[in-house]
Amino acid sequence: MLAKTIIAATLALAATVQAAVPNHIYFTDPVSAADDTSAVFEAGRNYTFSWSTSCTTGDAIAPNPTAVEVQLVKADSPNQASLVAVLGTLDCTGPSGHNPWVPPTSEADNGHIYSLRLVVGAQDVYSGRFQIKSKDAISKPSATGGAANPAATTPGKSGASIVTPVLAGAAAVAAGALMFL
Repeated sequence: MLAKTIIAATLALAATVQAAVPNHIYFTDPVSAADDTSAVFEAGRNYTFSWSTSCTTGDAIAPNPTAVEVQLVKADSPNQASLVAVLGTLDCTGPSGHNPWVPPTSEADNGHIYSLRLVVGAQDVYSGRFQIKSKDAISKPSATGGAANPAATTPGKSGASIVTPVLAGAAAVAAGALMFL
């Protein structure tokens, strides 16, 4: 009986985790909450964005997965995005990847909110939202005496935050199931 319960709990955990992980390509960096625009990228500096899951299966299937266009878009409104620049293309046929990019100096310090967009067809994929600032604007002291939000100048939030809460909840469900032995 114990073995059957453990197997059932394990299967429930696996099903929960699989249901929580998107079945299409998604950004793992930069990521943010829908209303979080505190991430700041320095214009002209080299960065890397990353993604997970292939764009050849699931809901977001690219017509040409070996040449998916990457765009920088203004995302001041979460419901609208306007093209700023095409940053290049990427091959998203593998399970994950990362590409370098440089925030354009022409977009620094203008107060807009930006996002990266992968053009995969009917369901384009967006990164977290962020600002682009010049080096001078980032290093200016704020009214409180410190740098202008130094924690936000180093984007790099992990996509693991998407799965971790689900794993914790699924583990709690499995532990609860074991209590009924």
